[in-house]
Amino acid sequence: MGGYLLIATGLINWQYQNADSGIVLRTALIVLPGVLIIIATFIKSLDKFLANKTGMWLLAIMGLALVALALTN
Repeated sequence: MGGYLLIATGLINWQYQNADSGIVLRTALIVLPGVLIIIATFIKSLDKFLANKTGMWLLAIMGLALVALALTN
């Protein structure tokens, strides 16, 4: 769900700030990790890492930072 959240937040961010010159880079910084998270769930070894506590904490911190980036821009 976190991957989908990042993709949706990045695309919404792009829609509201499409006149800004640096929006493509900021949107890519938000959307690409979301896509990578979704892809990682299809790879057994990465899915196992994402299911343990370390992986969950890492994703939570990264996800919150990226959502904060989207909301503050």
